[in-house]
Amino acid sequence: MNDRVDIVMATYNGMPYIREQLQSILWQDYSEFRLLVHDDGSNDGTVEEIRKAAECYPDKVVFIEDGITFKDAKKNFEHVLKMTEADYIFLADQDDVWLPSKVSVMVKEICELEYTHGKTTPVLVFSDYALIDEAGYSLSPSIKALWKIDPSSRKATSLELLLSRSIAPGCATAFNKSLLQLCLPIPKEAIMHDIWLLLMASAVGVVKYVPFVFTLYRQHGKNTIGVKDQKLIHKLARILKSPAQSIGKFAAAGPGKVGQAKALLTRLEELHLGNSKSARAITDYIEYRTGNIGYKLIHFPKYAVDSFTWELARFLLWKGK
Repeated sequence: MNDRVDIVMATYNGMPYIREQLQSILWQDYSEFRLLVHDDGSNDGTVEEIRKAAECYPDKVVFIEDGITFKDAKKNFEHVLKMTEADYIFLADQDDVWLPSKVSVMVKEICELEYTHGKTTPVLVFSDYALIDEAGYSLSPSIKALWKIDPSSRKATSLELLLSRSIAPGCATAFNKSLLQLCLPIPKEAIMHDIWLLLMASAVGVVKYVPFVFTLYRQHGKNTIGVKDQKLIHKLARILKSPAQSIGKFAAAGPGKVGQAKALLTRLEELHLGNSKSARAITDYIEYRTGNIGYKLIHFPKYAVDSFTWELARFLLWKGK
């Protein structure tokens, strides 16, 4: 393969994990890639580690030292995404571990989808991932074990689910240039860069699950987003530990989801897709989240994609604007 690949990494105080992550990326069995790194003002040794990697692998690691800081992961990632002109793009967290064939297999998957659907079709693929703790010990072996949903099912990548939650973090995704061009600029209403890319791919392109674990997704106290243990007993323990804070935080997410959905609808309209099936699905979602109780009760089953319990919580606590 001679397709150009850029791996985009946005860092901020990534010690002590970034060295292991840089090594795992540099050990990929796919040779035609660049690692583009932009730091957001780290003061813990992260910058020094990146500089060492860039000095040792000048043909692979491009450290963008432009003096710009955001103190915001979404804006930092967008800053680097605007710099890539590669055919295929990966998002890399600073604290994970990649397995050696991640890039080669996922690029092949994207190429096959482009062959089937056309080179200009927006494509995003996401692989399975395993959760590990700070020391690298396993917390969960797969998406299905973690979320109790089949990632290969249509509902896992449906707008009905993704507008409320995602099971595919950016560290497990790869996408083509056609998708990125439609996604930029990322609107301020987008909750994070990775969910915006996934929503756009679901709305206007093709999304496919790759059933192999290629990322060890590390969970620790400093994760910008992270994933909590989804076992019922652990969910209850977190709520009981600080009920007001837990419920308040969950409830506060509702308006943001509606705002993001409206931004997605606006982007489709700008792309002259305002009458598409996806646009209708987004409109229905906004009406459901902001509508009256009767309308919500009628359409409740449609949005209980992940589980009755999750949607009941959203139904009761999320207030749309």
